[in-house]
Amino acid sequence: FCMVVVLKLYSEPDEKLLELSSQVVPASKLLNDIIVSDVKDIHSVLAMIPKTFTLPESDVEEEYFCMVERPGLDISDLGVPYSVYADNDDNDANEVE
Repeated sequence: FCMVVVLKLYSEPDEKLLELSSQVVPASKLLNDIIVSDVKDIHSVLAMIPKTFTLPESDVEEEYFCMVERPGLDISDLGVPYSVYADNDDNDANEVE
């Protein structure tokens, strides 16, 4: 028995958009290609976030997908009060600082 993964592929990043964004926005198109691979061949996981762009010469909105390698790791506080942030100072005179 072999554990497999089914993957839908994306194109190489659009060169014109990459050039216009000074190599900052690697945006790809979703392809109709599907491959099957051994799950042990996976080295990392990433997210492809949908984004609509309008290139200057076309004036037509097109849907692209932007790669995010570690989605959510840049968000450390979502407005949830965590106990580590609570001020538990009861103004005792015997505290050692």
